Amino acid sequence: MQRVFKDTRILDAACQKNFLLSEDVMMENAASALESEIRLNSKNGEKIFVFCGGGNNGADGYALARRISGDYAIKIVQCAKPKSNMCIFQFERAKNCGIEFIELENFFNQRIDDFDVAIDCIFGSGFYGDFLDEKGKLIAKVLDFINDSNCLKIACDVPTGIRADGSLALSVFRADSTVTMGAQKLCLYSDFAKDYVGKIKLCNLGISRELFETCTENSNDKIKENSSKTYLLEEGDLILPHRNKTFVNKGSFGCACIACGKMKGAAIIAAKACFSFGAGLVTIVNRNENFVDENDFSFPPELLISKEIPLKITSLALGMGLGFDEDTIKFYVGFIINNPKIPVVLDADILYSPYITQILEQRPEGCVLTPHPKEFSSLLEICSLGKYSIEECILNRVELAQKFCEKYEGAVLLAKGSNPIICRYSKNEALIFVNTLGSNSLAKGGSGDVLSGLICSLLAQGWDSLDAAKNASLAHSLASTRIKNDFALTPQKLIEKICEL
Repeated sequence: MQRVFKDTRILDAACQKNFLLSEDVMMENAASALESEIRLNSKNGEKIFVFCGGGNNGADGYALARRISGDYAIKIVQCAKPKSNMCIFQFERAKNCGIEFIELENFFNQRIDDFDVAIDCIFGSGFYGDFLDEKGKLIAKVLDFINDSNCLKIACDVPTGIRADGSLALSVFRADSTVTMGAQKLCLYSDFAKDYVGKIKLCNLGISRELFETCTENSNDKIKENSSKTYLLEEGDLILPHRNKTFVNKGSFGCACIACGKMKGAAIIAAKACFSFGAGLVTIVNRNENFVDENDFSFPPELLISKEIPLKITSLALGMGLGFDEDTIKFYVGFIINNPKIPVVLDADILYSPYITQILEQRPEGCVLTPHPKEFSSLLEICSLGKYSIEECILNRVELAQKFCEKYEGAVLLAKGSNPIICRYSKNEALIFVNTLGSNSLAKGGSGDVLSGLICSLLAQGWDSLDAAKNASLAHSLASTRIKNDFALTPQKLIEKICEL
């Protein structure tokens, strides 16, 4: 697990103050990391264009060019005149090495069709706004040209065009790799940024990562992260529900229940995933008298079918294909409120029902909610937390998840997306986890039902709700990367790949 920060500039400043690291030393380490990335992926003598802005990101580019100027054919494209003190200083150093400089306005007058590597050192972190003025439009044109070329593309810190909040400008540098400085930045892990950052590599700026990330904890400087800690989940964080005891029976691993409504397919998918992830018994519950007849073979034989919730229930998943029948919803809401020790997964249709507030107000502990952006928008409005568009729910997912969890302390929110986030608020602090490991193959009907089944299974087996959400999400994501063709994933294949983890 890696720590992620919304704004690392306070860490830079504290590091300089507490460890007496000059900007020059830190910049030299940044340039060294960029140099290593170039040498790892290119050959001596190749043609490299370094695109430099006027701030410290541009200064990193000038420092890089100086370091490799004897081994590569270097050209620096000046996208702005040097402005910061360090940028002016590094520009003078690079100029003394005899490096060729090209003004942005003259870029398309060069022979630009045969360069091998493009290095983006234009803006980096802290970028806002867009490319709307004449200079901006020219930068956008250059970025589009680079993106269309076959060269290797490396971004310094944050690809140009990714804003500090994770949203995108009209044009964005599409990196093969991003060398980010000092600490991981949350903007690199937004859904919008996922197609532009490439492989993210973290650079040491002259102090260990542990010291860099904690350099404000024993000083007067404070990181204003809205009382939250954000972490990046990694493959090694996955804990699978292996069975470590042998003197057991099916009851030892819980009795999970999947509420089934009109769309029984969603409940079947969730139930199959639940059973495959370790639950000892899985019951599909539907209160309709005529729900199943003796000629209905759509239900796998290992799943139990019942009109009543079993007495030995240890978890419940509600919402997948449930529908909006008020009596049905009231029945399950009443059961959940009257059985506060039974953990529940709340997904899909129940997230559109106003009755969900009764659950959250009376027993948020043990509830795991798994909304996709549209459901999240509905949930926030129902809970009187504001009216947000689907795009706002994607862009501001972390902040909105924290807002939700602060109101319903103890509840776990798993907000789905390209990079799902998991949040729980307790003891005046939000814990937030970002999962970047999934693939676009999950953009299929039924994928969310599988996830709900996995969470329900771990809850049935006695897992803490936050741990259940994290590990189910990791298993779900990692399994999606195991399929050969990204267009061919089905819920059943996803379940099979989960079984092979």
